[in-house]
Amino acid sequence: MPRTLFSAALMAVATLAASSSFAAGEADTYRDQLSAPSVAQRSRVEVRTEAVQAARHGADVDPMSQGLPAVKSAVSRQDVRAAAAAANRAGLLPHGEASF
Repeated sequence: MPRTLFSAALMAVATLAASSSFAAGEADTYRDQLSAPSVAQRSRVEVRTEAVQAARHGADVDPMSQGLPAVKSAVSRQDVRAAAAAANRAGLLPHGEASF
């Protein structure tokens, strides 16, 4: 019982100490140090114009970007589904938790 009482008292003291620092505004002391200033070298209009021009001219895909270029396939969707079904029937596809 004394251990529970001590833990409750310790939590109450910690809560009061934290709430008094927030009430005094000390929590906002470091706000200016944590936010990095943003410096734009080009305006929004310039960036938008460049994006529209790149979209119109079909600019090459940057290998670091998340977008992928469209790829032409020599195999139809039905052929791929049929091959996947055959591989599944043959037991060639992993399944279950061990497949990860």
